[in-house]
Amino acid sequence: MKKLMTILGVLILTLVMTSCNSNTPTKVAEKSIACIQKGDYEGYVDLIYQKKEEGKDKKEIEDEKQMLVAMMKDKATKKFEKQDGIKSYEALSEEISEDGKTAIVKMKMVMGDGSETTDDIKLRKDEDGNWKLDIGK
Repeated sequence: MKKLMTILGVLILTLVMTSCNSNTPTKVAEKSIACIQKGDYEGYVDLIYQKKEEGKDKKEIEDEKQMLVAMMKDKATKKFEKQDGIKSYEALSEEISEDGKTAIVKMKMVMGDGSETTDDIKLRKDEDGNWKLDIGK
């Protein structure tokens, strides 16, 4: 009986841990849209896949990040200002590639002006196994 309870406890703990995983393609895609919605462009840039390059110092990496933040802010402001921002969003589907390294999440966004748009958000796993936005070509 004691073994059964131990096994049951381990199973419940495993289920709880996997259901709370925020590192899924859908969770990362949702978080990226939430960052744009709130104007948190630094948070958005932190979600972008960046290949680790040796030889770059911290200042150079931070400068590149700030440049990307400014670019994203300008681009998002122009795109979403005309539509009164993002009112709500939801993930419609998630497709993970067979090798498990890339994914596409289809997101539906409702804008402040009532218009709707559906976009595919591409993601890939980084060297640490975390899902990141793939903004490459």
